[in-house]
Amino acid sequence: MGSIGSKQSDPHEEVITVLSIDGGGVRGIIASIVLSYLESILQGLENDKEVRIADYFDFIAGTSTGGLITAMLTAPDHMKRPLFTAKEITSFYIENSKNIFSKESTDASHHNQAAKTKPQNPSTFEVAQNIVRSISTSSSSTNILDNILREIIRLDIIPQPVRKMAMSILQPKYDGCYLHETVKERLAEELVISETITNVIIPTFDIKRFRPIIFSTLKAKRDESMDPPLSDVCIATSAAPCYFPPHLLTASAKEFHLVDGGIAANNPSLLAVCEVIKEKKVDYSKILLLSLGTGEQKGKDKLEVGEDPSKWGILNWLWQNDNSNPLLDILMSSADEMIEMYMSSIFQSRGLSENYLRIQADLSYVEAALDDSSDENLNRLLKIGEDLVEKNEDILTYFAERLVDIRKARSSK
Repeated sequence: MGSIGSKQSDPHEEVITVLSIDGGGVRGIIASIVLSYLESILQGLENDKEVRIADYFDFIAGTSTGGLITAMLTAPDHMKRPLFTAKEITSFYIENSKNIFSKESTDASHHNQAAKTKPQNPSTFEVAQNIVRSISTSSSSTNILDNILREIIRLDIIPQPVRKMAMSILQPKYDGCYLHETVKERLAEELVISETITNVIIPTFDIKRFRPIIFSTLKAKRDESMDPPLSDVCIATSAAPCYFPPHLLTASAKEFHLVDGGIAANNPSLLAVCEVIKEKKVDYSKILLLSLGTGEQKGKDKLEVGEDPSKWGILNWLWQNDNSNPLLDILMSSADEMIEMYMSSIFQSRGLSENYLRIQADLSYVEAALDDSSDENLNRLLKIGEDLVEKNEDILTYFAERLVDIRKARSSK
């Protein structure tokens, strides 16, 4: 639900407007519906169907699926106007989620990978020999386990479900090919992050440097090595561990090995505020922040742990029967809740509650899946987004009025 307080800063002051969009895979549909409603309200207030979300926010921050939405909101067309409307972003999810999270391509990939593991129908003796050889020659325990599993699943006696589970452990759930192709096609490969219509902030995590890498328009304008193609940044921030492979990004001879920004900041609102304060040298009273979630699990629906989670080992933490990743889900959702509490406290303690608006939906365990692209789930997420808008119509309309006032105050100077 949305939350907003009672104190308003003067719209004629130099307020910095910030939009933050959480990660959440296919649940990005929820945030896109809220943005579509906000954009329609702004158009109505301005009596102008051509105004876009990017016209009203000085900074837009997004992680993972939120980073994709951020890029689509701020990518310019040949007239230097936003390439996509917010409504078109919702359509993008509906039309492409099935292929991005395609079980067919994944199953084929698993089959092909298994087929590559030397001659088929090996004898048990041959497999045992290869395992012993692997143990004696490998320097890494991870490589040993990897090789053992790959050898075992070559045996005919291994049931297909077990073979499929093993391949899920050995490689990412999805190959990411369709995501890569679609993002590069929609955003144009030559478009770099310094060219966005308004300032963007998109976090990723470099697994070789073992630290967050934050891409932003302002950094890109100062440092060529931080100005890669916007499409590459989108792919990188969406590369959720276990779901998609890490993304190798090269800019000015600098290499980054990047995974999902949600590892560092799935809710990028605090990151966005810190970047704004650093870049613009303003305090919290001059920041107006809209933070959009993509839904969170509540109460008893947070995680199905079975009868005795005290016996969980590495496999249980990393893989469940529904192909979910409990460890990743827990790390991201717990960090989200901490950020949300912290942001609310920051603004409230300064008497600035009205400068911070958080819109979030409560989800069941089933609804919270990052990659359920079935028609049934996509329709569920659309309904959740529509219900969220209905609950927060008044607050969003009031927020839109403030955005319009700020824009008009600037144009009158």
